[in-house]
Amino acid sequence: MTQPLKSNNEPALLPGVRPDEGFEVLEESSLYRGEFVSLSMLNCRFPDDAESSQVKISLPPVVAIVPLLESNGKGGGARVVLIEQLRPAVGGRMFELPAGHIDEGESPREAALRELEEETGYRAGTMESLGVRYTIPGMSAQPMHFFLASELESGEQRLEATEHLDVHELELEILVAELLGRASGEKRIVDNKTHLGLLHAAMLLSDREASSEGGES
Repeated sequence: MTQPLKSNNEPALLPGVRPDEGFEVLEESSLYRGEFVSLSMLNCRFPDDAESSQVKISLPPVVAIVPLLESNGKGGGARVVLIEQLRPAVGGRMFELPAGHIDEGESPREAALRELEEETGYRAGTMESLGVRYTIPGMSAQPMHFFLASELESGEQRLEATEHLDVHELELEILVAELLGRASGEKRIVDNKTHLGLLHAAMLLSDREASSEGGES
């Protein structure tokens, strides 16, 4: 089915995206519609008046959570709760942040609290927003809401039948060293959202520690 679009800015653009008045979506043709994903073809006019077709993937908004535990008192720093999940499309297991779709009627924070407990068994006393980012802006306007979870308490893990995962508690400092190439041996993080979330959390904690030390001087 082909239908004209009401606006070039649907869904709403995230802050940081500058609208281009010379760009226009002329029409959108549906190619496939499923439960969580749909494909369409956009007929676009570009600022130089050239027209071209672009594939668009429509995906539901999602959340990703960085769950932090205090040091275990054995000389290490803050620990992060990661899941090691089987990803059939990749063909193996990989380390990731807990994440998932925002259900109908849920706020991003409510979805983050729910997904954290369902996948890890932890409940968060504090769920702090770290911002919103596009997942694959070259083909989709899907937003991912990042959160920092702390004051964790044990809850009840509730996995879906298709979820095959293990929960790990790993030192944030070691994971960041791996990401920055400062650690020899295994490089465990190859997932984009996990890479971004861990670095954001580490920088935020470092900044807060520096601010605290500066205030005490």
